[in-house]
Amino acid sequence: MVQTRNSSEGGRSNAEQVTVQSDSIAAKLESMDSMKEDIAALKGDHSKGSFIGGDPRGWILKAEKYFRYYQIPDEEKVEIASMHLEGYALDLYSWLSDDHPLTFWKELVQAFNKNFGPADFQNPDEHLCNIKQTGLVYECRQELAKRSSRVSNWPKHCLLGVFLNGFKEEQKDYVRIHKP
Repeated sequence: MVQTRNSSEGGRSNAEQVTVQSDSIAAKLESMDSMKEDIAALKGDHSKGSFIGGDPRGWILKAEKYFRYYQIPDEEKVEIASMHLEGYALDLYSWLSDDHPLTFWKELVQAFNKNFGPADFQNPDEHLCNIKQTGLVYECRQELAKRSSRVSNWPKHCLLGVFLNGFKEEQKDYVRIHKP
């Protein structure tokens, strides 16, 4: 006897067959998503973890955490870090390496801080006290976090005073109500 679509396969109902097929499709889609992530990693998707230029402190902090976690030997740090450079940072590294190969992580950090960090003459305490609101409250909070990371031993009540002082007069009461 010839089976038709309407007859059940192996004693399964149509609903069971649909469930099995949909589970199979879902598993294949999951597998495809996983493969896409693996391919992106193999292609060297540099959108995460790359340093292009600008303030290097965050990137250096992440790199040092990576080095500690994976126990990277000192002689390999520059080589690994250089694979995560793009734009101006890659140009600077290339230019410095042509002249004199960078072999120590400390040298690379100094070069990035010198070329991308704040000016040497800029006093971090003065820079912190100079915060002025130009946009949203959130942006002012971000600027405080950025600038306060460069100073040390500031009591929290002083940081709060600097934070509140930087707001436009019409915003200060609104911010105080929320007890920052």
